[in-house]
Order: sequence, then C-alpha cells, then structure tokens
Amino acid sequence: MKRQISKSNYSLVSSELDHFESSGLITGEQKTGILESYEVKGGLNFIRVVVTIGALLVGLGILSFIASNWDGISHLVKLLIIFGVFGGVNVAGYMVSENNPKTGRSFIYLGTLVYGAGIFLIGQMYNFGGEFPTAFLLWSLGVLPMAFLLKDQYLMLFANVLFMVYLFGSYDRGFPYAGWAGVPVVYLAYNYFGKSRLLLFFANLTALTFVFEITIRYEVEGLYVALLFFVIGLVMYVVKHTLEPDIFRIQGNILFGVTGVILTIPDIWDIVVSAQSTRLVSILFALAFVALLFFLIRKGSIISLIFVCITIFRYYTDTVAFLPKSLFFIVGGLLLLGFGFYFERMIKTKGGTLA
Repeated sequence: MKRQISKSNYSLVSSELDHFESSGLITGEQKTGILESYEVKGGLNFIRVVVTIGALLVGLGILSFIASNWDGISHLVKLLIIFGVFGGVNVAGYMVSENNPKTGRSFIYLGTLVYGAGIFLIGQMYNFGGEFPTAFLLWSLGVLPMAFLLKDQYLMLFANVLFMVYLFGSYDRGFPYAGWAGVPVVYLAYNYFGKSRLLLFFANLTALTFVFEITIRYEVEGLYVALLFFVIGLVMYVVKHTLEPDIFRIQGNILFGVTGVILTIPDIWDIVVSAQSTRLVSILFALAFVALLFFLIRKGSIISLIFVCITIFRYYTDTVAFLPKSLFFIVGGLLLLGFGFYFERMIKTKGGTLA
C-alpha cells in the first residue's frame, strides 16, 4: 500500500533522491522504486474547482429563473422542475463520472444544492409548518448517504456544516434531539473518510455546539457555562489525544482563551459573589488566567500570546478614560517586540515550533 504524502513533501523527497542519485549513493532504479512507494494526497484540484464553480453558476441561474417566474408557475410544474433538475444533474453526474470524474462530481455537488433548494421551495409551496432549522436538518440527512456512498469528504463536510446550522438555529426553538445521533455520526465520518483533520475540526466544533445547546436548554447560568467551556478547553489542550493532537490543542487553546477573557468581565460573577466583590474576583481570575497564558507562551503557544493581547485590550477599554492611549500602545508594542524576540531565540536555540 502506497504511503500518501502532500505534493510539497513529494517534491522534497524527489529532489533529495535526485541529489542522492547524482552523488552515487543510489541508482536510478532505486530512486524510481522509492518514489513509486509514495502517492500524492488528493487536494484541491484546479479542474475540480473550475467545474464546481461552473455547476454552481448553472444551478444559481436555474434557481434564479424559477424564482423570477415562481408566481406564474403551477404547483405541478414547480414539482416537475424541482425533481427533474435534481434527478437530471445526479444522473448526468453518474454518467460522466467514469470518463470525467471531476466534472461528474461537480454535478453531484450541484444535485445536493438543488435538493436543499427543493426542501425550502416545497415547504413554501404547500405552507408546511415546522421549525426553520428543521429544513437544514433534512438537507443534512439527504447529503449524508451521498457522502458515504461516494466517500467524499467535502460532501460530508457540507453535511456537517448544515447540521451545525440546525444546532445553532435551535437555541430558541426547543431541544435538538437529533444531536444525540448527529454528533457520533460526525466522528464516525472522521474515521470513515481517512481521518481528515478538517472533518475532525468540524466534528469537535459540532460536539461543542451541542454541549452549548444542552446548557441553553436547561437554562444554565452564564458563569457556569463559561466555566464549563473553560475547563473543556483546558482538557482538550492538556490531555494527550491519539486523534490528531494538534487539532485538539489548537481548538482547546482557542476555547479556554475565549471563555477566559469572558470570565474577566466582573458582571458575570454576580451570581456567586456580592456586587461589591465582582471586580475583585474577576481581577483575581484575570491574574491567574494571564499567568497560565504566560506559562503556555513559554512553551511556544502563539495563540496564548494573542489572548494576552486581547485581555490587555479588554482592560484598556475599561480604563480608557484614565490611561493615555499613547502609553497603552507603547507598552503593548514593547510587549509584542519582547515576545517576538523570545520566540525567535527559542526557535533558533531549541528548534521549537509555535503551536
């Protein structure tokens, strides 16, 4: 089984092998054999991008034509147009896929858009009730089988985004019970589609969205929600994960950074301490939070540096009437210059990397 590597890494290996061949360390046959053991990963392809954009433009043109003449078309004709276009583009996609796979896949993508448009148009035609986010759930459920059948991670990613829209739109419309099944599916897709880092990123994002939805459903106070996600972010960052640890570290760093800045706001603490003590508690938390960020900065976390700057700016907005603007920018600039010098020295002396 060939090892998959990126195009840039393949070029690096090829150039190194050329050097070894010219130096007499390996023969031409050995170089060819080594290169044949690698396979370039499939990425964004220019032809695929072009034909996909073309298919999208065609689809938008058809939908625009239908919309402009919608009132003058009977329901039967509307249904025939919707199902005809949906069936036509999918059949065309399968027919041309054997000889022109990229063009065929673009027709499949167009079919998923027509399917979603059909959901909204049919609902409008017959005045179906129901919650608006449910349409995105139905759209996502329709894309899923095609994604698994074709083993297309971009279709799966699109289904994931649609499912997230459903979750976001359900905050004030009742509990999205589909999340109990949807979250495991997005992690199943991560393994099924070759452990794509992008799919794992959105799977984590979907799971966090669902947890947030649970807290909204049970009317959890804002302080406890922020503390919960602060802890989740720390766990994602600290625990060594077997699945793409860099993804968990980056998302965890962002999550506890955002919630940490929120927890420096005094008003959020008013449910556990008196109004006179909220500022003191928030400042104590801010000092501990910034100390944690500095500790992570020493380990090479550039994201933590960004949140130090955001925290400083947040306090600047509170004291803007007392702190001269010029002094704030001078101090902030000196801090950034100092951090830049530190990071450069760390990389040179230790061969470290910024995470």
